Amino acid sequence: MQSVVDSVFPTEAKARANYQAIFGTRTRFVMVSLVLLCLTSIWSNILTFNFAVICMGPEEDNSTNGSAVNNADSYSFTSSERSLAISIVAIAALICNFPSVAIVNRVGIRTVFCALGLLSAVATLLIPLSIRMGYTYFYVVRALQGVAFAANFPVIGAFCASWAYFKQSGLFVSALVAYVQLSPAITMPASGALCTAFRWPSIFYVHGAVCLALFIIYGLFYRNNPKKHPFVGDIEWKKISSGKLTNIDKKSLQKIPYGAILKTPAVWAVWVGAIGNFTIVNLLFLFTPVYLSEVLGFSVHNTGLSAALPPFAQFCMKVAGGAVSDRIKCLSEQWKFRIFNSIAFFGGATFLIILVCINTKNTFLSWLALGASAGIMGLTTGGFFKAGPVLSRQYSHFVTGMISVTITVTMLIVPLIVNVVVPNNTAAEWNVVFLITAGVMIVTNIIFCIFIQGEPCEFTNESYISQRSSKVQDASTVESPTQQRY
Repeated sequence: MQSVVDSVFPTEAKARANYQAIFGTRTRFVMVSLVLLCLTSIWSNILTFNFAVICMGPEEDNSTNGSAVNNADSYSFTSSERSLAISIVAIAALICNFPSVAIVNRVGIRTVFCALGLLSAVATLLIPLSIRMGYTYFYVVRALQGVAFAANFPVIGAFCASWAYFKQSGLFVSALVAYVQLSPAITMPASGALCTAFRWPSIFYVHGAVCLALFIIYGLFYRNNPKKHPFVGDIEWKKISSGKLTNIDKKSLQKIPYGAILKTPAVWAVWVGAIGNFTIVNLLFLFTPVYLSEVLGFSVHNTGLSAALPPFAQFCMKVAGGAVSDRIKCLSEQWKFRIFNSIAFFGGATFLIILVCINTKNTFLSWLALGASAGIMGLTTGGFFKAGPVLSRQYSHFVTGMISVTITVTMLIVPLIVNVVVPNNTAAEWNVVFLITAGVMIVTNIIFCIFIQGEPCEFTNESYISQRSSKVQDASTVESPTQQRY
């Protein structure tokens, strides 16, 4: 009789054992895949406008029946209005970056990331309505998308600090930061198909609905602490917790040593490397369609397909670079950081210089050099991207989170440089931009290689945290003169 009862109503231990049997000792890989899709969805929601604006215009409406209805649902944005739509996202993300880091540190990413993901989904679903109501409402909704994006890099840092096995840290970091490239690789062809079949509002509705579904699953499935996840068994937990601080209380870990972090040259080296990386990333991913169309003379159809290939190539290189970095045992972490980052930065700069030297009449060679420059930058996952979590360990959500500042700042600065240097979209003007970018990459990589280190920083050590906590406690127990008197 008891066996029948147990089969119908299994005990908590049996239920947990059943859960753990679903993924075995690979639950962490399921989690990294889920977080990657969620990160990709938030960035894709932002990128939807860049493609949707192409099929909002009235020109395409005349080719279909019922053109009057289509024309009533057609909108046009000037170049300044498009730039403002991009800048608002960057400004909102920049403003909310520091609060998001503090909230992630106190609450954890399960609640924060889920809430921001749902915000991104709702904002994306509201974009068609906001455009019909007026561009002011649209800009407000775009700002909400920027707010949701602010926590992406803090989430990457916090997730890797909690869930990554130290021997697979490069793989986890490379997989998660690759969302920047995976998003356009998915969004561009999907948006093109949706726009052709169902008009431009469907782009936002589908992306918003997918985002909503992903974050509902994330909120139900994710746990901040792998030990508390019902799918994680003892064997996997021992792997995940290897080399991590498990004897320090939660309150002590929540006290981020901002002073010590900001005084560490190796941390600044990571942030400088991020500046060089996102200078070329924002240049290529924001302006490649313009360069291909205006300078190389690609058709609209070929421009869309060709612009999607560089981010896809970089995505593949990012995942491969992180995995290879983990498997190299003959080099120290410091030298692996230097080598991977140098190959990426010097390689990317070299291909940009080659692009400058190629006659723009050789469109295939020019496109190939442009794509190679973007693709080889994927090896940064073995460089500064991996260095951030390795150096900062349990404070990775802050150190890695600050990388999001560099992506938003360069998202503001790069368009300004392009607008000043490239007023006429000539090949000579673009060559100047490419040379400036190559120079930035070379300088930032030299700084990174000089100051980077391979071992976790002192402020991550258990002895440092314990000593710091004891000083705070001792200071709080000292009686004031008033207390001593009375």
